[in-house]
Amino acid sequence: MKRHVQEVLTRAVVVAPPRPSVIPAAKSAIALGVPLVLVAVGGHLDWAMYAAFGAFGAVFGRYSAYAPRFWQQLSVGLVQVASMLLGTYFSMIHAPFIICALVLGAIGFGANYVSQAAGWMPPGPTFAVFAGGACITIPATSSSFLGVLLVGGGTMLFSLVFMLGLSLRRANLGHTLRAGFTWAPGPRAVSASVHMAVGVLLAGMAAALLGDGHWYWASLGAIAAVTGVDAYARVARGLQRSVGTCVGVLLAASVLVFDPPIWVILVAAIACQVCIELVILRNYALGMVFVTVTALSMVHLVSPEPVASLLVDRVAMTALGAGVGAVQSILIGALASRRCER
Repeated sequence: MKRHVQEVLTRAVVVAPPRPSVIPAAKSAIALGVPLVLVAVGGHLDWAMYAAFGAFGAVFGRYSAYAPRFWQQLSVGLVQVASMLLGTYFSMIHAPFIICALVLGAIGFGANYVSQAAGWMPPGPTFAVFAGGACITIPATSSSFLGVLLVGGGTMLFSLVFMLGLSLRRANLGHTLRAGFTWAPGPRAVSASVHMAVGVLLAGMAAALLGDGHWYWASLGAIAAVTGVDAYARVARGLQRSVGTCVGVLLAASVLVFDPPIWVILVAAIACQVCIELVILRNYALGMVFVTVTALSMVHLVSPEPVASLLVDRVAMTALGAGVGAVQSILIGALASRRCER
């Protein structure tokens, strides 16, 4: 047992070698900052969340050539918009919880499969499940679809056009659009996506049993704990998400507890977007610190609620989801070991 714990802790604290990240961080900040400012100026802060979800595509393929980066970001953007539309629809019709949980599980399956087939880097369905879960749990009307398409889709397109404009400095636009398309789901794409969907569903149901309105945060915690090359890596990732979330909640509290002006929250979210890019690939826990601040800032803007309960819910639901995902990963790893022994 001691050896297993040491292995998990060792993997949780490892820091990857530094790589150039200042320029990607600046691009990501622009992709998020410009739409957020436009939404704020236009008086539609209730749509700020859609801008954040649409901008997440800008973090993908940062070290790839322009052609594969374009296709990665396009596929991510389309999945993000589809996830928001699904979540908004089931929120608008006031679907029962079990239907919402199944829909979020389906988003987890589909996004994970596309991730593996299209070669997303970083891989996984985290952003899609985040987008779908947030939209499912926040009250929606028919005008919400306009926000998703106009702001979410518009932010995604802005990010793509911005990236294509940069590609003209080094590559032919036609080449960028024609080359780099990848669709090669591996032999484990379906089984891995099923495990992902099960983790999302079980964690969400466990959270709902506790009566929490942010049950989808538990699903996000589970995703971390079922992502990795083996059981050690998955449990370590769940631990990283939990620890990073706790630190991020403290950082978010230092901003939100004073009920600051809107522009302060926007600046904090954009600054954290830069920090995410700078550290996320070096250590997942460090990245989660700033992801947590951005996420809580967007949720606070769209659906204001007591800051204390918001922060406590984030920690509790993340830890619950990571625990559910860790147990699932350990059980799957044990079953796989038994099959190998036979």
